[in-house]
Amino acid sequence: MTSAAGGIMSLETAVTSVERPTAPQVLQSWWRFVLRTLFIAMLAVYVGWNVYWLGQLRIAPSLFQSLTGLPCPTTGCTRSFFALCHGEWRESLRFNALLVPICALLIATVLQLIGQFVTWRRLSLSNVLVVLWGIVLPLAWVLKLAGDPRYW
Repeated sequence: MTSAAGGIMSLETAVTSVERPTAPQVLQSWWRFVLRTLFIAMLAVYVGWNVYWLGQLRIAPSLFQSLTGLPCPTTGCTRSFFALCHGEWRESLRFNALLVPICALLIATVLQLIGQFVTWRRLSLSNVLVVLWGIVLPLAWVLKLAGDPRYW
């Protein structure tokens, strides 16, 4: 082996000169693995749940609500949308008070991801979108839980 200066490098020097990852890098790598594995497992459960119900020619009920008895923050968005389209804005607000912000965020998120995909960039959400989702979804959930359970 030769060094950058052209001299001969011992095997011991070559082995010890390899950069080892720091503890934070190892932890970050481990967390990425855990999160990816969790995501894949949750996606498999979600797809399986929907395939099961579609196999019975039915639309799948909310998996979260079926498991916990509580509505998701987005529960009622479809009914809210149709009520809004029919001019029934009060009913729309009862089904899901944050339909419009949720739809706006969804459109912004999809557009951002499509833009990254077509330009071959890594798919990730901007900090602004992450913060907005982090505000809107918990707020939608609080409003949903505070509302009438008949609209869940």
